Amino acid sequence: MSEELKGLVACVTGGASGLGAGIVTQLAQEGVTVIAADVQTDKGEAFAETLRKQGLSVYFRHLDVTCEEQWILLVEDLETEFSGLDILVNNAGIIIRKRLSDLSLEEWNRAVSVNLNSVFLGVKHCRNLLARSTSASIVNISSTAGIIAHLDPSYTTSKWGVRGFTKAAALELVQDGIRVNSVHPSMIATPLTEAAPPGHMEANRYAIPMGREAQPEEIAKVVCFLCSRGSSYMTGSEIVVDGGMTTAGVAHMRAQFQEQYN
Repeated sequence: MSEELKGLVACVTGGASGLGAGIVTQLAQEGVTVIAADVQTDKGEAFAETLRKQGLSVYFRHLDVTCEEQWILLVEDLETEFSGLDILVNNAGIIIRKRLSDLSLEEWNRAVSVNLNSVFLGVKHCRNLLARSTSASIVNISSTAGIIAHLDPSYTTSKWGVRGFTKAAALELVQDGIRVNSVHPSMIATPLTEAAPPGHMEANRYAIPMGREAQPEEIAKVVCFLCSRGSSYMTGSEIVVDGGMTTAGVAHMRAQFQEQYN
């Protein structure tokens, strides 16, 4: 445990499982009091209790990130129960793996609501609490789909929106002493990716020079860096953590096939 983050209070959305759970765990191991906010109440409460038994300060709160009223109630709870907030990690997200012609308007709106509107609501309603902190940091989890196009149009659009919103928010919130940055992972070993159609993960590995998916803790450690004083001169930045995919994914994939068929 380092001393940089010890004693701070963080809220992580989508914190009951997958990458969110990895971020919650890593922050808690750094001495942060973490509120894992999620719609998965049973799973979230069990997860938080497990970490508390390990001596970590982790608590669960139910939150539908698309509901403004629930954000308002959560902020009130953070102020009364935890005396404020230093770190907000907007991690909650979904993937609707459908091509444009097969995607309904309801599905499109759902993806945008969970992946993008939730980030706006979190930043809007947590701003005043964060402004009282001397170590305020917001980390928005986007994706490589916010850097290059993926085949899921609703996911790609929402993740590019997170990237753009992060930059706009960084410009406005700098006056409050709040830093806002985004993280752009490629494929991560989580239940979300494991539920992908057959061949999805294998195809992604072809495009990643490192040849593998990330572990949640690898992304979580980058998030911790962005919450620490080590990144004190960073705001509006986008950090790509992708095993080299956006650097040379196509070239790497071409080389793989050439080796296979030559």
